[in-house]
Amino acid sequence: MKKLLISAVAVGSLFAQPTIEDLQKQLQALQAQIQELKKAQETQAKEVKEVKNTQQAQDERYMKKVAPMASNNHLFWNLDLRSTYDHVAQKVSAYQDTTGSHDSKTYHNNILTNRVILTGVAKPSDNLKATVRIEANNIYGMQSETQNSPYTNSSWVANETPDDTTVRVKEAFFNYHFGEDGEYMFSAGRRPATEGYPANLREGDSPSSPLAHLINMEFDGFSFEISNEALPDIFSDYGTWLKFCAGRGYSSSKGKWQSDGTSYSKDDKDNMDFAGFILVPYDNGQYSVWTETVWAWHVQGYQMDMATQKSTMKDFGDYFGENIMFRADGIGDGINDFLDDTKAFVSLAISKTSTNGEYAYTNTPGNIVAKSHTGHSIWIGADMPAGEDGRFGVSFVKGSKYWKNMTYGEDTLVGSMAAVRGKAYDVYYNKEIIPHLTAGLRYTYLDYEHPGSDGFFGMMMDSDTYTKYKMPYVESASDLRAYIRYQF
Repeated sequence: MKKLLISAVAVGSLFAQPTIEDLQKQLQALQAQIQELKKAQETQAKEVKEVKNTQQAQDERYMKKVAPMASNNHLFWNLDLRSTYDHVAQKVSAYQDTTGSHDSKTYHNNILTNRVILTGVAKPSDNLKATVRIEANNIYGMQSETQNSPYTNSSWVANETPDDTTVRVKEAFFNYHFGEDGEYMFSAGRRPATEGYPANLREGDSPSSPLAHLINMEFDGFSFEISNEALPDIFSDYGTWLKFCAGRGYSSSKGKWQSDGTSYSKDDKDNMDFAGFILVPYDNGQYSVWTETVWAWHVQGYQMDMATQKSTMKDFGDYFGENIMFRADGIGDGINDFLDDTKAFVSLAISKTSTNGEYAYTNTPGNIVAKSHTGHSIWIGADMPAGEDGRFGVSFVKGSKYWKNMTYGEDTLVGSMAAVRGKAYDVYYNKEIIPHLTAGLRYTYLDYEHPGSDGFFGMMMDSDTYTKYKMPYVESASDLRAYIRYQF
């Protein structure tokens, strides 16, 4: 508006044909008005700058206080819902009991299950993260009291074996990275210990920490990792890193409100503790060598009393296991897309049991005491691309007569492939239908070459006992599985 007034005065002065003195006065007046306008503009600009500075300061305070509250102080949830159909079959040997002789028989069943997993993650800072995972894994229409197994509610297997709709804690732990560059990590809680490599491949999941050939069961404990950056420079080119783990599988403790007042005192068993470490001596991102070493003391398991037909927990002694695995995440270097996207592995493992516990198997013919034995197993396989958004995999396991691994959590409904004492064959196909929705088909066949091999510690007696006293045992088993899975 002021600029318009100035222009009007100037135009009017020209038509009035003023004198030189009048023009000088008018110019001086115009200059004064211009100076006033400049001062006003400078004041205005200063005020705008102050407003901007104030807004910027407010934004910075928001980013420092409000934004972290919104992004870091929340628990973010992930949903994993899987519905599965399994056709299971078990061939049981011929046997003899007090009622007479019984022929070999194959049992079949069609099982429908529904599993839901909720995973919550909180990360209040770059070096601290907490994870909690809860799960319900149920058979359609299942009632817990129809199960005749003392392991039903054991924390080792509760989430891995379908039962009722009870919600259980599957994982609850934190990871804390420290050191100059976060090269050390400490973790405590209910650690992720099922579906380690290579068992995760057929599930289409990321691997958990332990190698599944030796350990595939849940546990509560601690871990401490030393990354490649923390090791001497000589290891930097090899990608070497190391992780220590320890935990407890059974606590010798009475419950609360004991009649004699000795709440939480020791019961008649010893604590079942374990410790071990994972050493990766070489990893270049494509080819790697993994090793795992495990010790366990006073391994607990249930034993059937033939007289009372009841199971009681027994101490089966100590355990040692060693595993070495050769992994390839892609074969060759640019040979073709198929080999570039193929994962392959060869895993070798040994186990040794020491029967310094209270184990003894009693039946009517006599008393059989277990012995210490050494076993071994080999697991080879590959996971390959199959069309658009599909994966196809095959694997083979062969275990010796006395092979045993830490896998109370079975990886199929008919038993553990990793624990087989005999031969196991597995083939699967997984396909992403649309984002977040996948489907899969899998067939697993277990050929038990030694009686009593259909479990980790199982009945714990020598295989020859079954044939000597003509007891029933599973000769072979199979599981044909189809599933559809939603993840978000």
